[in-house]
Amino acid sequence: MKADLHIHSIHSPDGSNEVKDIIRILRSQGINGAAFTDHNSVEGGREALGLKEKDFLVIPGVEVSTIEGHIIALNVTEPIERNLSVIETIHRIHGLGGIAVAAHPYRFWSGLGEENIIGQPFDAVEVLNGRSNDRGNAKAVKLARDLKAPVTAGSDSHENMTLGDAFTVFPEGTETIDQAIQAILHHQTKTGGRSRNVSHTVKYVTKSVSEWIGRGMRRM
Repeated sequence: MKADLHIHSIHSPDGSNEVKDIIRILRSQGINGAAFTDHNSVEGGREALGLKEKDFLVIPGVEVSTIEGHIIALNVTEPIERNLSVIETIHRIHGLGGIAVAAHPYRFWSGLGEENIIGQPFDAVEVLNGRSNDRGNAKAVKLARDLKAPVTAGSDSHENMTLGDAFTVFPEGTETIDQAIQAILHHQTKTGGRSRNVSHTVKYVTKSVSEWIGRGMRRM
């Protein structure tokens, strides 16, 4: 079973994907699951769960902005305060019954960097992100290997055209949120898809700089 474990909907300030369209498009690609990980909002996951789609696994989540960078929380439906430290954020995630994933570790704008990951109780590392370049993803793979950490992958899509660019492969028969979470924790996941290509890199950098300036040069 394939699931895109990093997706932004219209519930992210910079997202344009309608929740129902995300599910429809992923299904057309043979991807039967998704984690809705909007920036500091759990509303995308809540909306997706409310649709009660048959034969499509919805994992509610959120991409939390910490002081040091972004953390993906999977299997949470309650908000988590932003701008806490890494360890405080992980404790909040675990307290809600979720798992903490180090998102795109080497991204300049919002990655934690290995100095904020090593020694922290992360449950997994995102080793393939559809908006990261080959070099960043390769370094994330090495980091996860060195830490002997479970792995995830996701498109980090903010618009329909990039949905499913990267995804996590689960064991056959994975049908529930708990089964998916356990598969991650027990190193039973693989990754598939691709990194950001050259044309997307130009678009991404231009968009990121513009949004950064628009936010008064503050992180998302």
